[in-house]
Order: sequence, then structure tokens, then C-alpha cells
Amino acid sequence: MFKKYRIVSKVRFSLFIIVALVVIIGSMSMFFRPTYVSGSTEMVYETVVVKSGETLWEIASRYIDDKTDIRMFIYDISKINNLTDSQIVSGQEILIPMF
Repeated sequence: MFKKYRIVSKVRFSLFIIVALVVIIGSMSMFFRPTYVSGSTEMVYETVVVKSGETLWEIASRYIDDKTDIRMFIYDISKINNLTDSQIVSGQEILIPMF
């Protein structure tokens, strides 16, 4: 039924096992290693001075692209500037994140 194998050289068999383990572990580490993205992780901000009658929505709409939800962008602006509500006053300086 089953073919019997006989180990002729223990050294060759040991080398085969070691090489096989190195190849298996090496190939597994390619798939399970963490992925690192290179680039700047520092946020860049632009300071904007609020003019009379401006709202966060108007300011955000000048700095946003078509792919970003303006509500999330306003939320980010509020968090960065520690705003508890959407009230801003003329002359106030706010930071706008630049993505």
C-alpha cells in the first residue's frame, strides 16, 4: 500500500528540512508582515482669519475637494480648533487641515 522511504544520509535529510522550513517561514512572513506607508505623517494646516458673516460651511467649501464629505471636514475643523459648536466670530483665527 504505502511505499516505505529510507533515510540514506541524515545530514542531507537535515539540510532538506532546514531549507524547507526557511522557505516556508520566509514565504509566510511576506504575507503576514505589517505594511508601512512612506510619506509625511505630519498634518499641514492653513490659518484662516474669519471675516464678518462667514460660516464654517463657507470656509470649508473653499478648501475641500469633490471626494470629501463637507460635514466630516467641518467636524475635523471643529475638533482641531476645539470648537464646541459652529459659532465663529469675525477676526477669529482657525486652522484648516490641508489634505
